[in-house]
Amino acid sequence: MWRRIRNIIPLHIVMMGAVLCGGLYVQSSDHPYRRQIQNILFDNLNKTYFRPASDQVVIVDIDEKSLDRPELGQWPWPRTTVADLITKITDDYGAKVMGFDMVFAEADNTSPDQLVRIWRKQGGDENVYKAIDRLESHDKIMARAIRSAGNVVLGLNFEDKRATGTFGYTPRPKIDVSFARKARNDLKPYIYPFDTVANYPILSRFSYGEGHFYAVPDIDGIYRSIPMLMGIEKKNIRVGSDAVEQYFFYPSLTAEMLRFLVSGQISMRGAQNEYMHIQGNDGAFDIPLSQDGEFYVWYAQPNPNWYISAYDVLRGEAPKEALKDKIVLIGTSAIGLKDIRSTPVGNNRPGVEVHLNIIDQALQGQFLVRPHNVIKAEQLVLIGLSLLLMGFSSRTALSGQTLAMFVGVSCCFVVTNIVYIQMGYLFDGAFPAIVLFFVYVASVAGGYLSSERERRKVRDAFEHYISPSYMNQLAQNPDQLKLGGEEKNITTMFSDIRNFTTICEHLTPDEIISLMNEFLTPLSKAIMENRGTIDKYIGDAIMAFWNAPMDDTHHAFNACKAALDMQERLIKLNKRRHAKDDDALMLNAGIGINTGLAAVGNMGSDQRFAYSVLGDSVNLASRLEARTKEYGVHILLGEDCLREPDVPSLAMLELDLIQVKGRTQPTRIFALLGDENMAQDNFFVELQKEHQKFLALYRAKDWDEARKQTKPCRFLADKLGVELDQLYAFYRHRIDALIESDLPKNWDGVYQARTK
Repeated sequence: MWRRIRNIIPLHIVMMGAVLCGGLYVQSSDHPYRRQIQNILFDNLNKTYFRPASDQVVIVDIDEKSLDRPELGQWPWPRTTVADLITKITDDYGAKVMGFDMVFAEADNTSPDQLVRIWRKQGGDENVYKAIDRLESHDKIMARAIRSAGNVVLGLNFEDKRATGTFGYTPRPKIDVSFARKARNDLKPYIYPFDTVANYPILSRFSYGEGHFYAVPDIDGIYRSIPMLMGIEKKNIRVGSDAVEQYFFYPSLTAEMLRFLVSGQISMRGAQNEYMHIQGNDGAFDIPLSQDGEFYVWYAQPNPNWYISAYDVLRGEAPKEALKDKIVLIGTSAIGLKDIRSTPVGNNRPGVEVHLNIIDQALQGQFLVRPHNVIKAEQLVLIGLSLLLMGFSSRTALSGQTLAMFVGVSCCFVVTNIVYIQMGYLFDGAFPAIVLFFVYVASVAGGYLSSERERRKVRDAFEHYISPSYMNQLAQNPDQLKLGGEEKNITTMFSDIRNFTTICEHLTPDEIISLMNEFLTPLSKAIMENRGTIDKYIGDAIMAFWNAPMDDTHHAFNACKAALDMQERLIKLNKRRHAKDDDALMLNAGIGINTGLAAVGNMGSDQRFAYSVLGDSVNLASRLEARTKEYGVHILLGEDCLREPDVPSLAMLELDLIQVKGRTQPTRIFALLGDENMAQDNFFVELQKEHQKFLALYRAKDWDEARKQTKPCRFLADKLGVELDQLYAFYRHRIDALIESDLPKNWDGVYQARTK
């Protein structure tokens, strides 16, 4: 099954598809690693494109300077001091609204009534206690300051008491939040299994509003978003049947402060309650939330001018314009008060800055939004780019694929930056870019594996038939290999050991096999080292060809070089054999070479086939090998070989114009005697001239002069060290036969061979 799929679909496409599917699966999940990649991207966007901050929101900071003043002391301060701070901010500095990024959950322990309660347990003068008890409670003083200011929003928090099996006080929120969708599933993003850490009742009663400052960092400890609305189950309170009536919904501290600015109400709108709408007589805010009910904070670059020391405010030393008509958050930057948070713009930032940025965003109308369907858009981008890369991988080289990958990755980040700047969209282009890179890696790996498979296929098919260097070249370029049938110009060689039957008459089977291996090995090496492909061994004969499976522009020349090399190796082999045994018969090979069109490819049956050549030019090479014994030469070439590059530079003599059995057209044949060096030898140059004179006399039927011309030819051949006596003896016998025959007057010198 896998093999069938692999044959239909390329391996690299299958691997790219597998990586793409895996990437799409992870992209649609909430895996921590994927979220971390996304968070890193969004953090870098925030740090690259800081939101320009307005000057409408400031922080009255309970800082180290304030805590170090002996007249103020360590936190918590007496509520009278906090009341003075509220009065100063409202009456003296004219702030619009103030919000406490803290909760006053218990009575003030420094208040007279609280001190008397503690002292009475230890005994003492009751009259003194009654006198002190008549002093006004610090909490009442702060409550009166809150009521007088009329613009104070207190903070509250939540805690999870499920582990203890207890539940705490759940106060009624200052306002009722309405919902466009009231089904339980629609409310689910806003429901939390917590208990409320509320303000001391008298303080809560006189505040304009109460908002939570609850927030949970991401898995890396960084605060990127906060819930703008939290629903807590009503406890020990009779509730209605509707899901929305079973919970108290608490807006965030920032939402309550924004509600004060417009003197309005809060409602949740949208198909999935994904918008917080704050509407009042003085304006409106529409705040987009995520599908989890979270608000994404777009941080401005931290600015020390946001902070005004609480000590300076209490002393009246802060500039009036610093707080006039400003939105004031009261928080702390003191490390000891443990409200230091990690944000995308810094690891040690006061938590109150989170609220400052949210309010500032609402005032500016600049929000970060991750739409509910953005994951589908990211998946479509990933699919589209991956399909384009798949298309490139099938049609272009690795450099083209690499360029396409870099363009695709760049597009992901360009789109991410553009939509962030122009629309405030949190589009995660990093994950598609990463998956696209791995799709590219899969393409490269698949291509490499496919190439290796093709190389292995080539090696398996040809490693025993061509030289290692040629094999490596072929394995590196398997696309040049065509195992299907094709017609091309091929040089074919046939080699056969003469009188091998006679040699083997007195040998055992093992000795015959040993002898065959002894001479076939060097002859095969000579062929393979000259870029030849061994087709087959036929007993003691070898069939080989050139210019397939890979192209070889010098195929005929390489075949000739191989033939000469084979003869040299036989000479060396015979010397070794003679050194071992003086009576050993010498081995001589006849070689026929021809060039011409032939069919080449895998031939055979479905069960067994081989890469081979077939054609008339191949048959002629076989016929030429058979004629070498008759002419008394070792190597015969067909005339088409001489039309190939560099072949004419070798030392060769034209022997005859012969019509072999089975062919209608005559063929001019040549004896290959040596390499280029021999061709430059003076004796060979003279031999070639004298031999051409002999052929001219022979074809002119000048028999007597032709016989005489063999003498200088034999003399020059001896000087050259080439054995041609049998050749000229063969011609003298033929001349004798032709004299006795009745030749036609237009005889053209063609000799018709009667045997193969």
